Amino acid sequence: GIGGDDGEQLVFAQAFSWGYQIRNPPLVTWLLIAVQVGLGPTVASIVVLRGLVLGCIFLLTYLITDQLCRDRRLAALATGSLLIIFYLGWKVIHGFTHTAAVTAFYLLALYLTLRIWEAPSRPLLTALGFTLGLGLLAKYIFLLFAIALILAALSIPSLRVRIISPWLFVGFAISLLFVIPQGQWLMAHVPDNHLVRGEGNLSLLENLSRTGNSIFRLLIGVIGFLLPLWFFIAVIFWPALRDPPALDESAAERIRLFSRLYAVLVALAVITIIIVQSDRPRSHYMFILVPLVPIFFFRYGLAFQTNQIQRYAAVISTASVVLIGSLIGKFFIEPLVCHHCEDHIPYDDFARQLRETGFKGGTIFAYFQYDPLAGNLKVRFPDSRVVSAKHPNVIAPLKPPPAQCLLIWPLVGVPEPNTATIRTGNESPLKLGLPQSTPWRRLTSSLLPYRDRRHELGYILLENGAGECR
Repeated sequence: GIGGDDGEQLVFAQAFSWGYQIRNPPLVTWLLIAVQVGLGPTVASIVVLRGLVLGCIFLLTYLITDQLCRDRRLAALATGSLLIIFYLGWKVIHGFTHTAAVTAFYLLALYLTLRIWEAPSRPLLTALGFTLGLGLLAKYIFLLFAIALILAALSIPSLRVRIISPWLFVGFAISLLFVIPQGQWLMAHVPDNHLVRGEGNLSLLENLSRTGNSIFRLLIGVIGFLLPLWFFIAVIFWPALRDPPALDESAAERIRLFSRLYAVLVALAVITIIIVQSDRPRSHYMFILVPLVPIFFFRYGLAFQTNQIQRYAAVISTASVVLIGSLIGKFFIEPLVCHHCEDHIPYDDFARQLRETGFKGGTIFAYFQYDPLAGNLKVRFPDSRVVSAKHPNVIAPLKPPPAQCLLIWPLVGVPEPNTATIRTGNESPLKLGLPQSTPWRRLTSSLLPYRDRRHELGYILLENGAGECR
């Protein structure tokens, strides 16, 4: 089955909305809706969308490096280097869809800036303005990158005269047609004091200690995110790092742009930590470091020797083989060691059993701990409306005629999942109105691929529906 993040997107994509959850903006969901016009609510639609986003990341990395270095070998090495970043080579394959999307916007904004610096044009300036606005709808952290890029660009005289243009504002104004309605939705749904997580009764010393701890974790996160890339770079390209090549004035200006970009980002990150008082910088935020890859090859690539390039290319090739082998091995090895094994739940068999018990279609209300039931059931019952108990207010319009209501939950996660599901459904806009003692039944199947372990779901099937669940 698919994971939690992808399952959420399949549930959200049942209908267009200016927002679905306050944690992430809706652009990825909108893109999935577009993909599903041709593919329907399928696993293939998720795979295609992720493939397109990752393809953009790799392509833009290549284009940026080639734009800077004018060397296709270095551009290819920089692109392959992304496979050696654990989060890009492995994690993004299984999730992080919003984060991957905003990473593509980081790279696109940087690429357009470099193109404008070299040869400004109305289409490029309009595209950059549009990108700086629309990137907010990929992930809200893009705001920090946009501010940092603008400030860094304005600090370079030769770039400033090219980038200040009415066409930049035209592109940004067009993006506001999407950004403003989404912002209005967000303001209407965000709880009071949602962003500020600090405790008002902490002393100044305690607040300083908490801030210092957050900054330290941020530093550790930066180092960890780039693993094992920086290790191989340090080992193979140490001579170039120790004695970097000289730069002409044009190259030096571009390095100043990148240096100021990340200096502003560091300052904004510290300010954000102080204001928000977050003590757990998340790995999602570290994807803002991905543009450092082409920047590194631009700064040091001229000093690389042929044998070093060959060794590094061998590392990339080996990483590619290891990643493919790991994906295959995961299917067979993970069931031997995993505790819950959510990726191996036999949803097809559970769907077959539900049909045999009489479920024909209608509304499915699915609990979420610990199985991503809602999204996986949407794949198996594409004509039914699916509501996740994790997001009970995200409800697609009812498809006539009224039909059955199915409540379903995994028999793990909470002590009494049946009552938790009923309670959540009663409190949701579906207004089920079911007593906690409503009888329920059990489904049992074997985990794939070895079928030596059992997995169970509980369910209630209401032939005539309940409340708005029908």
